[in-house]
Order: sequence, then C-alpha cells, then structure tokens
Amino acid sequence: MARREAVEKNELKINDNLSGSIVKIYFRMPTPSERQGYNNMAVQRQGRKVQFKQSDARLKYGMTILTGIGDGDFERKVDNKHVPISSDPASEHYFEEWKPWMQEHAGDLVMLMAAHVFDSPAEISEAEDLQGN
Repeated sequence: MARREAVEKNELKINDNLSGSIVKIYFRMPTPSERQGYNNMAVQRQGRKVQFKQSDARLKYGMTILTGIGDGDFERKVDNKHVPISSDPASEHYFEEWKPWMQEHAGDLVMLMAAHVFDSPAEISEAEDLQGN
C-alpha cells in the first residue's frame, strides 16, 4: 500500500497485554510541523543539560493525531457495569468524551502509537531486501 496524505485514516492494531486483547487505534499522519514539534519536545537542551521528555511528547502529539478507536475495543464503567465505547458517532456505543477517556485510561496505548508514528516511521532496507523489487 502507498503512503497516504495526512488527512487519511490509518489503523494500528495493538496487542494489549493488559487486557489480553487486540485493540485498534486510528490516527492521521502528522504534519511536518507536528513532527518538528514532537522532536523539539522529546529532547530539550537547557545550557549543558539535556532533558528527555519523550513520554510527554508521545502523549501530547499522540493525542493530536488520534482520530478514533475500534468500536467496542475499550470499555468504561457505568453504574457498576462495563459498557463498550466507540469514537464513531453512528455507533450505538458512541461516547462523546472518548478522546479524554483515552488519555486518562489508555494513555500508554496512545504513547505506543505515537512512538510507532513519530520515532520509527520507516527503516532503511538492506540491499538484499530490495533485490526482489
């Protein structure tokens, strides 16, 4: 598949070890200025000191590019019952506050998605990998 423009919906399947399930997170491609902002935030220099703030950058910019979650892949507790949530307004499980809920209750998965998108979006192929093309 070809790389698509930043406005396209991309899906990342995550094996969530805490729930024992595979969950889907949807994101858009970051803009060049978002990539630059992420890099500037992740590693900061003050005088001779270097501060690594990757977790902060991953959460902030992960939330920026997060566009949705798999319908029913996450649940919240309502009246002592677990209820599926969705980011899709057409779903019966739609939860308007899904995005703040994700930041509070699944920030680790948002940060994992951000690490995938911002820290390792590509890798250099070895010459032998390219021979088949």
